[in-house]
Amino acid sequence: MLSSSFGSSRVNILLLMEEKEDQGHLYGYGDPSAKRSKLQEIVEQREKDVALAKSQKAGEDLRKEVLKFKAEFGAPQSLVDCISEAEKTPWKLALAAEFKRASPSKGDISPDLDAAEQALQYSKVGASILSVLTEPKWFKGSLEDLRNVRIRTQEWAQKEGRRRPACLRKDFLVDEYQVDEALAHGADTVLLMVSVLSKSRLQALVKYCRDNSIEPLVEVVTTQELEVALSVGASVIGVNNRNLHTLVLDKNRTAAIAEELQGRVAFGAAERTKLLALSGLATAEDVAQCRAIGCSGVLVGEALMRAVDPGAAILSMMAAPASEALPVAPGAVLVKVCGVVRQEDASCAIGAGANLVGVIFAKSKRQASLDQATAVVQEVRRFGERGERLLRVPEKSLCARSGALRRACQRGPLVVGVFMDQSVEEVAERAAAAGVDAVQLHGGEDVAFVKELQKRLPDTWLIKVTHLPPGEASGELKELKESLLSYGEVCDALLLDTAVKGSHSGGTGVAFDWKVAQRCQEEWGVPVIVAGGLTDSNVAELVAGVNPFGVDVASGVEDSPGIKNAEKTPRYVREAKRARLSS
Repeated sequence: MLSSSFGSSRVNILLLMEEKEDQGHLYGYGDPSAKRSKLQEIVEQREKDVALAKSQKAGEDLRKEVLKFKAEFGAPQSLVDCISEAEKTPWKLALAAEFKRASPSKGDISPDLDAAEQALQYSKVGASILSVLTEPKWFKGSLEDLRNVRIRTQEWAQKEGRRRPACLRKDFLVDEYQVDEALAHGADTVLLMVSVLSKSRLQALVKYCRDNSIEPLVEVVTTQELEVALSVGASVIGVNNRNLHTLVLDKNRTAAIAEELQGRVAFGAAERTKLLALSGLATAEDVAQCRAIGCSGVLVGEALMRAVDPGAAILSMMAAPASEALPVAPGAVLVKVCGVVRQEDASCAIGAGANLVGVIFAKSKRQASLDQATAVVQEVRRFGERGERLLRVPEKSLCARSGALRRACQRGPLVVGVFMDQSVEEVAERAAAAGVDAVQLHGGEDVAFVKELQKRLPDTWLIKVTHLPPGEASGELKELKESLLSYGEVCDALLLDTAVKGSHSGGTGVAFDWKVAQRCQEEWGVPVIVAGGLTDSNVAELVAGVNPFGVDVASGVEDSPGIKNAEKTPRYVREAKRARLSS
């Protein structure tokens, strides 16, 4: 009896050890019985989806569709070769440009965009991989999106006499059936996530992919998952900067994995592996960092899906970071929505692409309490996936500082605290308490005031407003020029607004002569943000005709003071950004 009992215990221990080896990496070696994560919820749904698909179409029939697609449109191409070729280009990186209409962390992004048309824009400027989300519930994708992308871009590439981008099925794959679905709809590769697959399941899927002449992109989040990926011989590894169990983004994750991987290669513990950075990349600086740590490619999704001009966004992002001294480039108009007191209004504005959200601390019909301002800050930070302020970058000239502000906005929207004729102490105290990224001075504050505030808030962006009378301007505007040049020595951006009967308060709904703004920029070399009388109906005219550095609206998109209209606000943002493209 003792021997039998001992033998059974030993078998149980061995089984537990095997299970630990096979599945221990799941949930980060944590407790799988812990609170169900969003990732687990998605995977459980996809398992049900696969079961349903199998009941509706037998595997043999699906394989016939794979062969039919291959006969009509050709075999999959090599993911490794696509990446290797891209590494030889001036970009020195492969760009995997992603199509996704929504996500669990951000909700709807661009639900109405056409996948094939978007992919074609990506392809024309140099994307070497097209990532297509096919999960229907949380990402609002489909296999038809994948098929349409493959066919449309292949037709274009053939006409242009160039290699087409590789098509990636980005989804939560748990079964060989999903690989066949991908092949039947034109995929050249698929995503396999270590975080949702046991080691044995991952190994089987990698083998199945290779048996069907495709090399999968194997996604990892932790060094433990990297171990698993390397143990199954992954040739292309992607690091997801977002932990899908928690939805928390950490851009430093790729650097940590890259360092670990490079150490293994250096000591002969691993072969040279193609490493891609996935998720959370939005700027040229992000891409430059990926180059510096030895990545072979980057995947960019949300930034391109929200861009008015995806091609221009790609060129800006993939090129070397712009010179700090260059003036702000056309196509980068900053859009500010001011007088926000409600979180839902902030969310509406930044979801549409607003770069700056203004909360007013001065006496105003739109004045926000400290609690309201803090709530808006928290909402903007949540959207931008950051836990702290976006700090000011000091530069020598106004153009350079304005350019730095624009680049900061590419990382995510900023909150501007608006003050008017309040003491330096009050401005500094309330700005710090709320955690705003920038301070806008809307009153008669002089240069000495700005300098003193800068001493107290050295990491906070400073915007100064200069007021103009409504209607057509006359005269030489000598005083305006002197004022702007003087403030330009110390501020990061300048804003022109309309003053009515000597009042310095904004939100008047009255416009000044826009030719003045044009003169500021074209004759005096002073980039300006324009406010006063703007609405979703006229902002496009201003942007197309004047090309201002930025535009600012408050009353023009409101139902009542402080209550933004959920249709006018996003339309104002879109109209402003689209108008710059056509100007």
